Amino acid sequence: MKTKAVGMDKSWLDRKLASSKFRKGFEEELQKLAIGEQLARLRLEAGLTQAQVAKRTGTTASAISRYENAEYDRYELRTLQKIVRACGGRLEIFLEPGPKTHRAA
Repeated sequence: MKTKAVGMDKSWLDRKLASSKFRKGFEEELQKLAIGEQLARLRLEAGLTQAQVAKRTGTTASAISRYENAEYDRYELRTLQKIVRACGGRLEIFLEPGPKTHRAA
């Protein structure tokens, strides 16, 4: 059985990411997943349940669960701030310029 040398062939993901449409959707989904995962990790590291975070933020446990779900995409900055503070964390948002092709002329 032949094996390919590492790095010699593009992976399926690399080939798919060559499509700008696929890449845009992939990056959006990855960002949503990252937000939910970070919220859940922050809460767990603080030793809190969703119900405890909900009580501290004045919302419901189901709302906290939604924010931790990778499928959720309607985040509100104020609510994110409340959840992060309730877990003893700090929220930072970074904005970066895109490629030069997306800049105004």
